[in-house]
Amino acid sequence: MAVQIQTRRSSTANDRPFPVRLGAGELALNNNSTSPGLFFADNTASPSTGLIKVGPVHIGSTAPNTSAAGFTSSSKGETWLDTASTQIFKIYDGSAFQSVKAVASVSSGQPANPVDGQLHWDTGGSGALKIYLASGSNWVNV
Repeated sequence: MAVQIQTRRSSTANDRPFPVRLGAGELALNNNSTSPGLFFADNTASPSTGLIKVGPVHIGSTAPNTSAAGFTSSSKGETWLDTASTQIFKIYDGSAFQSVKAVASVSSGQPANPVDGQLHWDTGGSGALKIYLASGSNWVNV
């Protein structure tokens, strides 16, 4: 005889469970394609219990859970690809979404396996900041 295990679930866009209503280890699932996610409560005592979202990355022009149908907060570590302008990747730090900063590699010459958009400071003869453009398979001075 098969046993079916079900979690709390919702198909309503932006519907997040209230963490104080989830039991220890209980999962809640939202399968709405707008911003799906799997949720559980952290171990902070009530009424300060936090909600943890387990992926995926929210993709859209407004922050996840902007039009909340349930719990109104975002969870620490939650990620968002902001499509409002130039595809900015952001991470929630517990109080606000923070933009991820660019990091440039530094060495003499160029890296052997660059990725599109990679920044590199060449400490060799040219001493220049360059960006790798995959469309042309070359490094271009910035």
